[in-house]
Amino acid sequence: MRRIASLALAGTLLAPALVALPGCDATFNQRGFAPTPGSVEKLEAGTQSREDVIRLVGSPSAVSTFNPNIWYFISETQESFAFLKPVITEQKVIQVTFNESGRIQAIKNYDLKDAENIAMVQRITPTSGKELTVLEQILGNVGKFNPAGKNQTSPGAPTGGGI
Repeated sequence: MRRIASLALAGTLLAPALVALPGCDATFNQRGFAPTPGSVEKLEAGTQSREDVIRLVGSPSAVSTFNPNIWYFISETQESFAFLKPVITEQKVIQVTFNESGRIQAIKNYDLKDAENIAMVQRITPTSGKELTVLEQILGNVGKFNPAGKNQTSPGAPTGGGI
């Protein structure tokens, strides 16, 4: 009898979890550049201009900061499951380099295996001045407020005064 009661209790506790589990299906999110099929394959080095690239595949996701002749088309697919952190399952970067005359010089493709993790710098920029304690902050403003009736000027630009 005791074993049947413990099995019934276990079944009662597991039943909601088993019912809710199929609702936690993986979700895929496409982010960034999504070219039309075959448009990227039409790009040819040496023959096409910037305008041709925009017409065929669209505007770039990013332009290089130090060299405006390098354009990047970036896309990624993320998979998320329930409340867990999303995982990047696919990443594509197309780098289009133009020569000085505005024609395509080179096209490079990068994917997730080419990606690198970059560590953020943990340094803090020092600021000049003095760090105030809580007491100094509270007492520092004593006497710096104007009473309500004293010096009543309206803020903003002067008006004509109705003349």
